[in-house]
Parts: sequence; C-alpha cells; structure tokens
Amino acid sequence: MALIGNKTVDQGPVIKSAAWFLIIGSVIALLMYFRNFLQPFVVALILWFIIAEFRSLLEKIKIKGKSAPKSILTIASALIIFYLFYISLDIVILNIQKLTANINVYSDNLVKMLEKLEHAVGLDNLGESVSGQEEKIIGAMTAVAGGLASFIGRFFLVILYVAFLLLEEYSLNTKMGLIFSSKHSTTRQTFGRIMNLFRAYMSIKAFTSALTGILSYFVLVLLGVDLAALWAFIIFLLNFIPSIGSIVATAFPVIFSAVQYGDPSKSLLVLIGVVSVQVLIGNVIEPRLMGNRLNLSPIIILLGLTFWGSIWGVVGMLLSVPIMAMLMIILSQFDSTRNIAIMFSHDGDISKLVDYPVDEET
Repeated sequence: MALIGNKTVDQGPVIKSAAWFLIIGSVIALLMYFRNFLQPFVVALILWFIIAEFRSLLEKIKIKGKSAPKSILTIASALIIFYLFYISLDIVILNIQKLTANINVYSDNLVKMLEKLEHAVGLDNLGESVSGQEEKIIGAMTAVAGGLASFIGRFFLVILYVAFLLLEEYSLNTKMGLIFSSKHSTTRQTFGRIMNLFRAYMSIKAFTSALTGILSYFVLVLLGVDLAALWAFIIFLLNFIPSIGSIVATAFPVIFSAVQYGDPSKSLLVLIGVVSVQVLIGNVIEPRLMGNRLNLSPIIILLGLTFWGSIWGVVGMLLSVPIMAMLMIILSQFDSTRNIAIMFSHDGDISKLVDYPVDEET
C-alpha cells in the first residue's frame, strides 16, 4: 500500500504485473540463450512420445495371450522409429543429389517457361535474368546439404537424449509416487492428464502427417513429378504447422512441377491432387481423430508460429504448435490459469481438456 495525497493506493497488482513481465522477459532470454541445448532436447521429448506410442501399439500384439517384455518392445520401437528416420534422411539426400545433377535441365525449362510468360504479359528479360544462375542454385543446394550435415551431427545428441529418457521412464512412476503422495493426488492426476493429452495429440498429428506425406507421394509419382520422395518428406514435416504449413508444403511440388514441365498449366493437376490430399486429411480424417480436444485459436497458432520461429528458427516453427498445445493443456488444469487457456482456445470450450481421463500408470 502507498499513500498518494490523501488516498491509499494498492500497489499489489502493479508489482504483480511487473513481476510477470520480468519473468516472461527472463524466460524468453533464456530460451534464446540456451537454444542450442533446448532444441535437441525438445525434439528428443517429442521422439520419446512417438516411440512410447508405437510401443503401446506393439504391446497389443500378443503371443499365447502374452505380449513381449516392455524392455524388448522399447528397444524394438526405438530401432524402428530411428530406422524410418534414417531411410527418410537417405531419400532426402539422394533427391537433393538428383536435383543438383539435373539442375541444367530444370534451369532450361524455367527459362523457356519465363519466355512464354514474357510474350503473354508483355514483360522483357525474365528468361535472361534466370539464365546462367546454375552456379548460385548449386551453391544454395550445397548450403542445404551443409545444413543437413550439421543437423545429422546434432541428431546424435537427440538420440542420446532419447536413450536416457527411455531409461528414465521406468523409474518415473516410482518418483512420481514419492513426489506426489496421497495428499497430492489431485496434482498427480493433473500431471497424468497433461501427459495423456499431449501423447494423444502427438500420436494423432504424427499419424495424419505421415498419411498426408505418403498419399502425396503416390499422387506425385502418378503425375510423373520428379523428386516425389523429397516433396512428400517436406509435406510430412510442414504438416505439423497448421494452415500455413500445408500451403507452403503444397507450393513446393506445384512450383517445381511447373519448372519440370516448362508449362505452368500442367502443374494444375499437381495442385488439385496435393490439395485434395490435404483437404481429405486436414478437414475429414484429422478432425474425426482429434475431435475438439485441442481447438487452438488460429491467432494463437499464428502468434506461436511467429514467436517460436523468431527465437528458434525453422525448428521453432515446426515445434510451435506442439509447444502451444502443451501450454494450453497445462494452463487448463489449474483454476488460476484456466482463463488463459480459454483465450488460447478457438471457441472457449476447454471442458474436454479439464475432464480428460487419467491413466493411473502415467
């Protein structure tokens, strides 16, 4: 309380607001300063969730009424997930090499297409501005390959984190039991609810993203688009970014098909095919699987995309929605922060987050 004139003013809200601004500013500074440490760890956490979900699927396979030991299933799940990642990475590298090897052909097609555009709209020198840029394009591909090599180097750290997380989860229930005794049962249920919701979200998103990539691959192969595996992998990754990600992912194969054919009209079929897959998965299958559990507001998604992209780059953009979803889940579990979770939601209904069933084994 402070005395101003003859009036007493409560400074509590001002001090509390200043403290929150200080905390938020400190958190942002720490996120930016420790980005090289936090990025691999967050990726490892997401992979850990995916491996755990895949393991739960393997547990349903029973021989003589019994499933394999959990340790064996964990090792098998991790090896399968990492092997799938290795295959995907190998395909991407091969496609980049193929793109670099055929860059002269694609460059010639692009020049011819721009020359046609010159005659159509009355512009000059469009084709000449692109001609002779092969070295710059190859340089860009080299930079991409260098970035990919750096990512591979950092991914070994991710594998190490995942291995320790998998080892640690066996003692997690014991630790949770010691930390949250019976008098803290509500807190333990809240933690279990958060884990279950996030696991459900990530498993559904990973499934729908993979399905979108696979169907897009077959569409692109059917239409004769080169580097179909590369575009399918990009579609899979960018599908984790709602709305904007699907638009950018669709643009890659459509624009490339126009360059490949040297005729933008032929890329119309590619546009129709890829957009059809996006609409089928994004508007029909995913809502049925996801339901109304995580109805994040579009503006929150955009703000999260901008924020995490500004501090963590492309990795932040890919992780923005899972992170915002987890924040919304956490905020919805406590009375003091539930109003913030409502602001995060699309329609204000967070009842399915609050009443989500808790797995006692979590």
